[in-house]
Amino acid sequence: MPSIVFTCLDEASTKTKTTTTMDRTDRPLTKRLRASLACNGCRQTKSKCDGARPICERCTRNGASCVYSQSGQDKRMQRQDERRANLALMSRVKELEAKLAALSPSCDEIHVDKASVTNSEGSADAIATGLFDHPPANDTGYFGSSSNHAFFFSLSTSIENVSRRDGLGQEPARHMPPPDPPLALAPPPMTDRPGDDSFPELKVAVAWVMRFFHTVGAVVIYLDESDILAEIDAIGPRGWQSRSPSSQALLSIIFAHALNTLEERSPEPFYRRALSLLDDKAVHNPTICALQALLLTSRFQQNTQRSMESWAPHYLAVRVSYQLGIHAPASYKHLSIHDKELRSRLWYAVVNQDRILTASLARPCLIPLQHVQGEISDFLDAARPGKSTEMNCSEESVAFFRRNISLHQILGATVDSIYSSNINMTSRLPLGDLLAKTMDLVWKLDEWRQNKAPAEAFVSAVDMGQWPAEAFQTQRFNIVTTIFFSRTQMLIHGGLLMRVLERVSGTPDQDASSTAVHDASLSLLRNYLRDLQQWLSFIEVILNHERSFLTCNAVWWTSNYMMVSTCIHAFAFWLLADEMRSSSLELEQFLRSALDTLKRVGGSSIMSRKAHRCMERYLHCLKSIRASGTDCASVHSSVAMSDQTEGAAAAAVAAAAAALPPMPVVTPQWNAGVAPEVFATGGGQMDVFGGMGQVDLMYTGFLGMEQAISDYDAAGFV
Repeated sequence: MPSIVFTCLDEASTKTKTTTTMDRTDRPLTKRLRASLACNGCRQTKSKCDGARPICERCTRNGASCVYSQSGQDKRMQRQDERRANLALMSRVKELEAKLAALSPSCDEIHVDKASVTNSEGSADAIATGLFDHPPANDTGYFGSSSNHAFFFSLSTSIENVSRRDGLGQEPARHMPPPDPPLALAPPPMTDRPGDDSFPELKVAVAWVMRFFHTVGAVVIYLDESDILAEIDAIGPRGWQSRSPSSQALLSIIFAHALNTLEERSPEPFYRRALSLLDDKAVHNPTICALQALLLTSRFQQNTQRSMESWAPHYLAVRVSYQLGIHAPASYKHLSIHDKELRSRLWYAVVNQDRILTASLARPCLIPLQHVQGEISDFLDAARPGKSTEMNCSEESVAFFRRNISLHQILGATVDSIYSSNINMTSRLPLGDLLAKTMDLVWKLDEWRQNKAPAEAFVSAVDMGQWPAEAFQTQRFNIVTTIFFSRTQMLIHGGLLMRVLERVSGTPDQDASSTAVHDASLSLLRNYLRDLQQWLSFIEVILNHERSFLTCNAVWWTSNYMMVSTCIHAFAFWLLADEMRSSSLELEQFLRSALDTLKRVGGSSIMSRKAHRCMERYLHCLKSIRASGTDCASVHSSVAMSDQTEGAAAAAVAAAAAALPPMPVVTPQWNAGVAPEVFATGGGQMDVFGGMGQVDLMYTGFLGMEQAISDYDAAGFV
């Protein structure tokens, strides 16, 4: 019974609440008027005030005094205009952000890409310079026998052997002071505002394209200026988004190259934009534009101190080339003449880049020799009937490109023949076989010069010294041909030069060879020394008269790499002065000139700066040791002559004394001489250091170590 009562009461209560709620919901809403200013009493008690004057309704009801402050109006009303302005600005900002997101990658992508680029620039290329640190880094990566790293390692081994031999067994490394702090890296490339990679005005874009084809584009003939200008015209009000990602990447890297030669603003935003567009997704569906952009990106990296990074876009370029089929003559059958010419030039541009990167970065090639078919080169013939008039390339530029193709073929053959495709070391090849292979390649290079390159294709330092500034542009093809010809000479002779130096310096594990092989090697190297001196004069004239030529024609990296090779080879020739029967003083002057030129060409390059200062330390150390050895030899000669003179005088005195009556002879202890065996030991050689400890000469200047030692000093390499 009670439960029934409670249930009835609950139902009644629920019905009452529901009825009340429905009444409140059905009641019409009344909008309470808001007072612009409440009286002080209502404000203090936080009560509703109707703002009536002179006394409000609440104060009238409560019989309280009603006082209004003298502020005039609510402070919130004063900020109303400010709030409206802020809302308008926020709306405008959101609108601009939406437009920016439609024109370019998102802000997060930009930051991620920028960080990855910065980290990569601070890793591979910086790590590669670790060979010149003190002590040398062990994790510089693999560099095959055709690299400057291998040449320098061979040089440092020979120098260590020479220093021990000429320094009477002492090791200069033991007398080195603590190394200096590490050399500061060059500042990162200048960065512009985030929006600087937006598409420029049409007039500016055309000017940049014209600048590109006037400089870098003149020596890369796999781009058609009319095609690029058509891409510029096709870009509408939407900017970048009106073109495909590969076209955007191509235009971006063209702008970067042009700005790099102008030096008016940083090319980095356009370079970063091109790099972000050339990812795996962009090259998944390969296009000609993507291949062109990859080739230009690799070259841009090489000439902006990112040579180690250029291997990545080169790998993608090889991959896209195979996907497009431009390596196969069968894929050219149904193409127009214009497309045949363009694809053949692109294929050989990829092959040439593969050969130069294989030789310089010392990796196995990505394009084997058997994959390069000669049929494709027929489409490059400028005199061929029916040649397309759309490519806008002169006969001179096509002839230059064909010369480069055959020259880079010799470069690739050198890597395969002498340097075992950068898989095995040159030291494993007997000296006789190495000499034979070197002579065969020298003969091929001479034959190429006689048959493939006319006499006017090469220029000398004497001729260039008399040119006006504009002649460097009209003769650009001949200058670039001369540079790559010298590059091939260095690669052909470098292995033999370092091998002979190792044998002369006493490096162990050297094979026995006849005197005839040794003399023939020296004879071949004498001719190479003359060519190396001509190259140094050649590059010095370019620096003195038209320094911008190297950047404007995208050959700075090649020239800088060659100068490091020149310094290493010049150092080897200086050490071989006696074997070469050359003046040591002249070879030393040649070495110092090469080091000075390396400093000028390299500029802010960390690799060049480290190599320059390191070899200067080597030179200083060896000259000090040689000077010390000369002093020791002169002291020994004077002591020996003194011993002979004193012996003859003693014999004469003894003969005269024999004729006199015997007399007691007293020899004072203070006048006792030094026994000859103290000076003449070990077969008559004087042991000057016999009574000295191994640290007695430290910091005395004897070894020339009075100067501070840098972080990449030569003494600790081996």
